Amino acid sequence: MLAVAIVGHAAAALLYAVLLPDTSVRRAVYFGSKLVINALPVVWVFAIERRRMRFLRPSANAIVSGVCTGLVIGGAILLFYHSAIAGRLDATGLRARVGAYGMLDHFFLFAAFICVANSGMEEYYWRWFVFAGLKREMDWPWAVVVSAAGFTLHHIVVLAAYFSGAGLIVLCNLGVFVGGCIWAAQYHRTGSIYATWASHLIADAAIMVVAYDLLIGPVVP
Repeated sequence: MLAVAIVGHAAAALLYAVLLPDTSVRRAVYFGSKLVINALPVVWVFAIERRRMRFLRPSANAIVSGVCTGLVIGGAILLFYHSAIAGRLDATGLRARVGAYGMLDHFFLFAAFICVANSGMEEYYWRWFVFAGLKREMDWPWAVVVSAAGFTLHHIVVLAAYFSGAGLIVLCNLGVFVGGCIWAAQYHRTGSIYATWASHLIADAAIMVVAYDLLIGPVVP
């Protein structure tokens, strides 16, 4: 099941970002695949393995830890963008492709979904299920690397579909991999998905600031 989980999102991304030509179908596959693939860990853990469900309350230390790493990661994203990319990247093609999905008309709704819901789903999927499962099969540092590689895989597909320039794609995905390693190690240390969710949410907020700047206009004139 872990092998399927590691490649599942990348396979779905190949469909909705590359292979399917029709925009309405792509949109349906994007949201449908998110629901189906993200439901698999719950079904596997509680219906197949029959583990007991436990809900842990977020601790202040975990949230503070997440906010701190999130601010560092988010700051690094904004620094990299404004020092190396802003004003140098032609986003015309990207704007047209994203606009076909209607995301420009509902940018803030989409940004809220990415920052809150999608980041939470990714933490539950990649850290709570994949990383925790890999830890039972190998030493935790290797589980960090393997889970981060799987986390990066579907981002490679999406970024390659929307951006040109191998150097930019490699750099962005290197950042994704480092982020995946940080969050897996943080989950190992804190045992709290709330810590990594808080961190991921802040990092995604920084990415949405970059997206707004690229697609709509400068955040600060």
